[in-house]
Amino acid sequence: MTHAYATVRLALAGILGALLLGQAAASAGEAADRHALWRGCLDRNFGVQATPSGRTLAADAALRSCREAEAAYLTALSASPLLDGEEIVQARPALAARARGWLLGRRASL
Repeated sequence: MTHAYATVRLALAGILGALLLGQAAASAGEAADRHALWRGCLDRNFGVQATPSGRTLAADAALRSCREAEAAYLTALSASPLLDGEEIVQARPALAARARGWLLGRRASL
């Protein structure tokens, strides 16, 4: 391997690394934005339903109403180079259970 070839190869590796880090940062930013939108949707829907139907039913209704926002969040997460599609599918039930717990626990003042 010549010195020039090694230099070009090292430069290409650096560029590729920078692109991957940039993509990971963009994916993380989009995932954070989508997560905030999903949490806002859950919060709004839970607040509307909590008084007339009770907290447990309101949490379930909020999760159903915000499926589109949840799907957008999971799609943004799947763009991460750190996660694959199967991991996202496996995480979905735990994510929904955690959101339900957040609604019932954190929103206890309603």
